[in-house]
Amino acid sequence: MTEIDITHKAKLWIKYGLIGVLGLTIICSSVVWYALFCWGNLDIYDAKIAGNMVGVRAKAPGKVTELMVKNGDMVKAGDVIATVEVAVTDEQIKQMEQTLELSIKNLEQVKKGVTVSRPRVVQSSGGGASESEIAAAKNKLDQMNKLYEMGAISGIKRDEAKAEYDMLLAKRSNTTTNVTYETTFQPASQEVIKRAEQQVNQTRAALERAKNNAGATEITATVDGVVYLNNLEEGAEIRPGDVVAYVGNDADIWVEAYLNPNEADYASMGQIAAFYVDRKKYDGTIVEIIEPDETEEMEDNTEGGYVKQYPEGKLVVKIAIPKEIKNKIHLGNMVDVRFSKI
Repeated sequence: MTEIDITHKAKLWIKYGLIGVLGLTIICSSVVWYALFCWGNLDIYDAKIAGNMVGVRAKAPGKVTELMVKNGDMVKAGDVIATVEVAVTDEQIKQMEQTLELSIKNLEQVKKGVTVSRPRVVQSSGGGASESEIAAAKNKLDQMNKLYEMGAISGIKRDEAKAEYDMLLAKRSNTTTNVTYETTFQPASQEVIKRAEQQVNQTRAALERAKNNAGATEITATVDGVVYLNNLEEGAEIRPGDVVAYVGNDADIWVEAYLNPNEADYASMGQIAAFYVDRKKYDGTIVEIIEPDETEEMEDNTEGGYVKQYPEGKLVVKIAIPKEIKNKIHLGNMVDVRFSKI
């Protein structure tokens, strides 16, 4: 009987059978892993740590001389973001102080009122006046009227000339005219006093602003968080009230994930969602879901008027971060989120 050598075939079966068993084991393990950990899950890889942004405003006009931070830096309240060369000089402040002093003196004078002298003509019988005297007085009165119209003399001088002329006319009819002056006190009206007080208040306020501006050589953060420069550059001209940067408040942050509308079943209010920051796993609670049609004109009420830009047509899911881990993550961190169907 002829013997058949099956050694070679046995080796092949052992070699490739082992590979097949190993491959089948891997496939089965993958199926089991997927069934246990991925089936019914939705993974989002473009989520982020979001929060309220606080606008940092310039207090004075000037030019930015140096930036002390860059986008994404962590800052504390009071940290210097940029230095400024203000546009207020010591000479301007001195001039404004002199203007305020004059305004105060004017107000004091207005409150005292004014003393007014008015001529009073008293006629009595007496000798007559010649025509030459009357003509000379008339010529003088005409000159005084012209000077008064030009603003060269006061009304009192013009009135004196008129009184003298009238007196001579009276003398021509054998009537003597004497001119006396009555002095009366005229208090200032409340309207005039009010205008003078407004002038003082406006001048004082302008001086205080100028002094504050002269000292506003630094722009500082108002809260703790991550700073984002609002296109601020060295050499840029700024005006009072300009929002030069935003600071994300680390005390008020959340996870923000964006889902397609057909993935809405994966997220519901109160649901626990897992999120990963730097490969560390945390759990949070879904506290808000914003439908796509509500995200188009969403704005928050932060100081700087910062507008939230949500991806168009996306469902926005906000996940609360447990208080005890807020100090481990910061605004702007990128996050992976896993939603599991209930």
